[in-house]
Amino acid sequence: MHVDPYDPGDPMYECFDCGHRVDGGYQGRCPECSGGVRNIAVSRE
Repeated sequence: MHVDPYDPGDPMYECFDCGHRVDGGYQGRCPECSGGVRNIAVSRE
C-alpha cells in the first residue's frame, strides 16, 4: 500500500457554481455568488 505524503498547509475551498477559490479556514457560502463550496485540499482517491 502506498500512502500519499501530501500534507496541505491550509484548506482551499472552491465554489461548485462559479469556481471561485477561498483559502484558509473558510466555511460557508461562496463570497462571489453564494454557491456551495467544497474543500479541494483533500484527496479524492
